[in-house]
Amino acid sequence: MTEPGKNPKGFRNWLVMPLSAVSMGLMLLLASDAHASGGGHGGDATSESSGPKEPEIPETVIQSDSIALTVVLPKVGAIRQMVFHVWLEASSVADRAILEQAEPKLQNAFLRDLQRIMYRDTQNRYDKLEAGKRGFVYNGPELIAPPPPKTPEELEAAKEAAEAAKENGEEIKSEPPFSPFPPTTNRYFAALQNRLLSTARGIVPPEAIRSVQVRKFYDNWPGDKKPGR
Repeated sequence: MTEPGKNPKGFRNWLVMPLSAVSMGLMLLLASDAHASGGGHGGDATSESSGPKEPEIPETVIQSDSIALTVVLPKVGAIRQMVFHVWLEASSVADRAILEQAEPKLQNAFLRDLQRIMYRDTQNRYDKLEAGKRGFVYNGPELIAPPPPKTPEELEAAKEAAEAAKENGEEIKSEPPFSPFPPTTNRYFAALQNRLLSTARGIVPPEAIRSVQVRKFYDNWPGDKKPGR
């Protein structure tokens, strides 16, 4: 490719100047567009290095299909539609396969639990809250970013400690895999997660599952009308 503004060989005639001017204009336009859109290696590298590190989903976490549930209160004709986004956290990468195999059973068991729990909850919210104020959305706490990888010095120190413990007949338990889930401050959903975890441990080996996380919850009462409407 020739540089803008220079005549390519074999084109020394009166068309050279207009063609060179057009080429220069196109190159300037393309360069301007790339700069405005953040294109180019320099722009990408800058944005990646300056932006915050996104939390990663470890291999121990299974993002299961959402669970949809509708509760009807026949006596009053109230309808409540709910969607639960429930994730499973295995105790290790190897245990993930156990949870994946049992996932359909876990989903069905969770649905039965939620049907019982949310029927009572629906009756309670209907009695205590006004129409238009019953529905809500819950989001789980933001995920924790993974820690930085261990340095060679830290890895060497851990190896030496393990060897010393082995010589003394001791055993150093390995650290559990990184978990991106901080505890929720919502007591209702904390209790719900514990209930689902208890159910899960009745289906899979208790040591195979670390936690059950309700990451998002949608609550809709289609028959309700807000005051003034």
